[in-house]
Amino acid sequence: MEANLSPDASKVVTDGAATYSFIVPKDKPVATNHEQELELTGMIRGTRTREGAFSLFKRGVIGSDHKLSTDHLASYLQESCGRYNRRGMQPFMFNTLLHEVATKKPMTYKTLTREVF
Repeated sequence: MEANLSPDASKVVTDGAATYSFIVPKDKPVATNHEQELELTGMIRGTRTREGAFSLFKRGVIGSDHKLSTDHLASYLQESCGRYNRRGMQPFMFNTLLHEVATKKPMTYKTLTREVF
């Protein structure tokens, strides 16, 4: 922390976790409260949503996909966005998946790989 924190920095913005009191100089921490910020301004200026979405994408690459291909990058991102946008819907996901599998036409290999013959 000391190697990366400029001595000229007037403040260090944190999420308010108590652990920062041990590593941030005592006169510099400024805790943010996103819930209060949302109530007062109607928006969150922080990056919490972006960080959460990108974190989910990275975990998907490491845990499921293992390797990215430029041919399918748009598909990886689309799947990750879908997962992030539906992250609170787990109780309903099984029935939705079951319905989709039972009623939709399977995707062909040619469509999946975007091969043009």
